[in-house]
Formats: sequence, C-alpha cells, structure tokens
Amino acid sequence: MPAITIHHNNETKMITAMNNTMLLDVLRKHGYSVEAPCNGKGICGKCRIKILQGTVPYTLEERKHLSSEELNNGIHLACMIKVTGDMEISLGLGNENASVLTEAGMVPVSGKPVMRKEFTKLPAPSLNDQRTDSERLISVAGGDSFDRSALGKNTCLNAIFPLDLVQKLPEILRRNDYHVTTIQLMEQIIGVESGNTTKILYGVAIDIGTTTMAAYIYDLSNGEKLSVASMLNPQKKFGADVISRIDYASKSRAHAAELSGIIRNALNELIGRLVQQSNLNATDVYLVSLAGNTTMLHLLLELPAIYLATAPFIPATLSVMALKPMELNLSINPQGRILILPGVSAYVGADTVAAVVSTGMAQREEVTLLVDIGTNGEIVLGNRDFLYSCSTAAGPAFEGANIVCGTGGVEGAVSEVFVTDDGSVQWKTIGGKEPVGICGSGLIDAIACMLQIGILDDTGRILDREELDQNTMRYADRLFEFNGQQAFLLGEPSSRRVFITQKDVREVQNAKAAIAAGINVLLQESGVSSDDVHSVFLAGGFGSFMNITSAVKTGLLPKGLVGRIHAVGNAAGAGTILSLLSQEALISANAVARQIKYLELSSRQDFVSEYTENMFFDIG
Repeated sequence: MPAITIHHNNETKMITAMNNTMLLDVLRKHGYSVEAPCNGKGICGKCRIKILQGTVPYTLEERKHLSSEELNNGIHLACMIKVTGDMEISLGLGNENASVLTEAGMVPVSGKPVMRKEFTKLPAPSLNDQRTDSERLISVAGGDSFDRSALGKNTCLNAIFPLDLVQKLPEILRRNDYHVTTIQLMEQIIGVESGNTTKILYGVAIDIGTTTMAAYIYDLSNGEKLSVASMLNPQKKFGADVISRIDYASKSRAHAAELSGIIRNALNELIGRLVQQSNLNATDVYLVSLAGNTTMLHLLLELPAIYLATAPFIPATLSVMALKPMELNLSINPQGRILILPGVSAYVGADTVAAVVSTGMAQREEVTLLVDIGTNGEIVLGNRDFLYSCSTAAGPAFEGANIVCGTGGVEGAVSEVFVTDDGSVQWKTIGGKEPVGICGSGLIDAIACMLQIGILDDTGRILDREELDQNTMRYADRLFEFNGQQAFLLGEPSSRRVFITQKDVREVQNAKAAIAAGINVLLQESGVSSDDVHSVFLAGGFGSFMNITSAVKTGLLPKGLVGRIHAVGNAAGAGTILSLLSQEALISANAVARQIKYLELSSRQDFVSEYTENMFFDIG
C-alpha cells in the first residue's frame, strides 16, 4: 500500500492508502479538512495541495484551474490525484482563521422561561397518603399544567412523564428527605434532582449555518449571556452547497452517519468551548436550541435528505422537536433537552423562522422585507397579516465558491474594493493581512467598481483593450487572459494574486438576478409595491458586511429600497437565543413556521421572466 507523508499545521504524519484511490478521499478518511466546495467534482479548483515528493502528472482539469506559477511549484488538486505510489504532501495552503458573524441583535426577551427549576419539599408518604411517587411530585410541582395545544398536538414537547425519570424517582426523593428540585420544560416536569440545585441552569443556542456555526451560552435563571463561540462548519469539506452534501449523504447510510457525526462533534466542541470560557461544567447545561436550514437539520438528525433535492422537495419533518441529549450524543446534562426549531419548507428552514422571530416581522403593522444572502438566499416579505417566503438558487458565489480567487471570510480575504478620488482601484483585507483571495463582500464591491470605471458593459462582459475609451484606458494593463477568458486584476499589474474573471462576473450575475427576481415575485404575489416596504432587514454575515451602495449598484438590491435597508446581524442566531429563553418566542416560532406561505420559484414563469430581466446591469 502506498505511503503518504503529510505536513500540516507544523505536524508530520504518515498514512497509507489503497492503490488508485483519490487523494481527497484518503485525506477525508483520515480527518483532514481540505476545502472542496464542489465536493471533489474537479470544477471549483479549491482543493489545492502541494506535492513535495512523488511524480504525479497534471490532468487537463488541473491545468484549467492552476496558474503557471502554481504548476511550476508542484501545486495540485487533491480531487484529481490518484494515489499510485508513495508521496509527500503539504496541506494548509488556505487560511482557516474565519471571521464569523456572531453579533445577534434581538427584540426584548419577555414572558415565561422555556426551562426553569423549582425547589420543593414534598410530603412524605404514609399509610394515610399512599399516592405514587410520580403523583406526589406532580401534585406539588404543578408540572402538568401547560397548555400543550399552543405548540400543536403533534409536537414532541407533548411527551408523557418520562420512563427514565420514573425509574430513578424513588431513590431521588428519598435521598434528601423529599427535598427535590424539578426541571421543567414548558411547565412539564422532565427531570428531578435531589436537594436544591436551582442555581445551576444554563442553556446554549446554536445557529448551524451551511458555512459557519455560531453558539451562545446563557444563564437561564436570569437571561444573562456569558460567552460566544463560533467555527466553520466542518461539513464544508464535502461541498460548499447543500446539494453537494445531500449527494454525499445519499450515497450510503455510512455517509449519512458520517455527516451527522461530524456536525454532532462540532456541536460538542462549541458547547465545550462555551462552558470552559464560562468556568462551568458540561452538565450545567440543561437546554440547547438549534436552528439551521432544512438540509443542515436533516443531516444532523440523520434523516433522509435525498428527497429535499428532488421534486416535489418534501422534508421528512419540519416540526419543532424536544430531544434527549443521548439521541444526538450531545455532552450536556443527561436530564436536559435539545430543541430543534421548526421550518417552513425544504429550502426555507428553521434559521429563517428564527430570523423572522428576532426581527419581530410577524408582529409589525408595517410591511418589512427580510433578505438572508449566504450559501443560499432566503427572502421573507410581510407583516402581522401575511408572510410570503421563497428561496433562490443564489449559489455559493458569495461564500467564495465557484470564484477563481474566491475564499470565505478568512484573514487575508479581500473584503472591500473601492475607487479612490484619483481613480485608483484599491482594496482592504480582513485583519489587514496579505491577500489570499476575495470574499463575498469584496466580490460585490469589485463588480460595482468595474461598472463604475467602465470595464464592464450592461451585459456583464469584461471589455477588451481595444474597446476602452480614453478614461478607461488607464486600466488596460490590468486586463489579461486567464484560461481562455478575459480577467481584470484588482491589485497592481506587478501582482496577479487577486483578480476577477469573466466567469466570476457571470456567477455574480446569476446570484444577483435570482435574489432580485425572488424579491420581485414576493412583491407581486402579495400585491405590495416596493414603496410600501417600510424596512429591509439584511441578515447573516454577508448581508452585514456587504456595502449596500455596491449591492444596489450591481442590482442585488432594488434601487427603490435605498434608505430603508438595515443590517441586522445574525438574525437566525438571535431568534435561536429567543427560543432558548422565552416560551412566547418558541410558540411564536411555531406559529410563524405555519403562517409563512412558501412560493416554489422553480415552477413559476414570472420568476423566469424576472430572473432574465435582472441579469443585466444598470450602468446609467
């Protein structure tokens, strides 16, 4: 069996592989995270590794993606290499120090807590009081008084008195002379502890994004936030988009279990970081609320996801759930619960519902528009009387995938591009580091700047040198050919490190046309004009870091909404926190999920017409 020596993060490790297996699959099997947004199809060119020893011929596909300098330096694509002999490689060509948005602005928290503890002294049994231990507990603690119809008859919160609790109850009651603390979820007893433990009650809210994950820990007794943690979603090595991950998970039950295990381990890692930062123990956490798009939650729960990707796009479930920690192998108090927030459809998930809850859209009289542009694009329009939603196939371009120099929001990513007063094109990077690529916000800026200086026409075509006018001729040295297509260099001509290709422009056009068309379809369906929209909420990391002027210039957002557009941070995270802390918010999330009317755009001719019209740029 061939031996592979791997250098990564200042460590060296040797592994073996079966002959003729793909290097990317081998690296994944041994736990190495190699960026592969296309999931190894050879079309994104992101899974770059360096071969230090070993002879590996270049494929035609590699030559399409790699520069002459990279070819000369032994850079290869891991998904294109078959292991046929011993080799020595270096990983870590990308930067994993991601900038993850965790700021979560919320409406005020009000109402009863979702989980609480109550200390009580029960009367001891006697010959005159022969009630069962469970009857004795319920009669005093009042743990069965919650109106379960508020969350629907079929919700998992309607569980009967748990068997495992009844099994332990006699010993718990007698251990401390019937002085006990009940653990109550939505007023229903789910656990009992001996003595007074009311001061130990913490909860964690986690927003599971396709690209990033954000987690927050709270003291449930007073609603105080203690700490925040974030990380890149480790599933991204199986593809930047949900379809790639569905495809991988659907190949076998082992693959589905693998993706589920990866995300469960990530949840435990985030919880571990939070409790460590807060000087707590994992068993001090009794409640976890989880939101994510429908695919992320299906993969987490190991539900069949294949039906999300094929018409008519039917999820296994969209209901709110309350699971025991052991069901997801989460390292919290065994008597705790994990809340899975409800979704709307295969492509409008619990994260969108949480965002609607946190912005208060469903309680407002005025009409508002919520736009969450990330790996997917979810849009919601409405007020307290109606809510319409859709999901657009924006693609992962704004996360750096399918863009030649694209990268995520990591240190060194070009995040801002602008034209100075003297006409020079300049950039800024995250952390002020040397540029390693361009992220979504920088990409939108770059396209807006290219329109501003006249390098792009209204069809999105990068002009040839001979087409430049007198004012634009100064940028002629920045035009060059890359793999048979026109490209524009963002930096000085002496460096070709970050540039925009014609294909990159088309990727942005497809994404912005889909978003703009989705907004227009919702406006038409609801009978609302853009003038009637009081506010536009931009949610998520891309929306928060995006330059609104650039978004309007490129047509990603309608010009008519200028002045009413506001970034609201991680709105999905905020709604997940609210659902952790407030019964009213959790009930509202369930009501919102049922109230939202989802429009499937793939079958609508008006979406096709709007999409086609919005492909063009307005250069007037």
